[in-house]
Amino acid sequence: MTISRSVYVARVVRLYLEDPNTPVRPSETDWDIAADLFDRGVSLDRVCFAFKIAFIRRHHRASTRPLQPIRSLAYFRTVVLNLTPEETQTVYVDYIEHLYEKLQQETNHINGGRSDGLLNGSIPNAAP
Repeated sequence: MTISRSVYVARVVRLYLEDPNTPVRPSETDWDIAADLFDRGVSLDRVCFAFKIAFIRRHHRASTRPLQPIRSLAYFRTVVLNLTPEETQTVYVDYIEHLYEKLQQETNHINGGRSDGLLNGSIPNAAP
């Protein structure tokens, strides 16, 4: 299924804003970054997978020191563009999916059951 640039950009920005560590509103730069990902031909599945990896990296780390909030979609763009071929192999993808679900459940439990479900399964429809 081919989607338009505006729908793609809206979905990427929506995924970004659903993370509780991101701003309430996207910046103009965030919209530009999402458009750049579309122009580079990055699939929504790849973006979604990179968001999961970023979530895991932020929540499954040795330090207990709180992290600063994410201020830009550029944080996720770096993850998307630096995915290696090894990180897209089925075994690793399955591992990330499993670890993400586990950490998401733990985080939801700690946060009082908040669950947006955006990164679970297919990417939701977003209005442009």
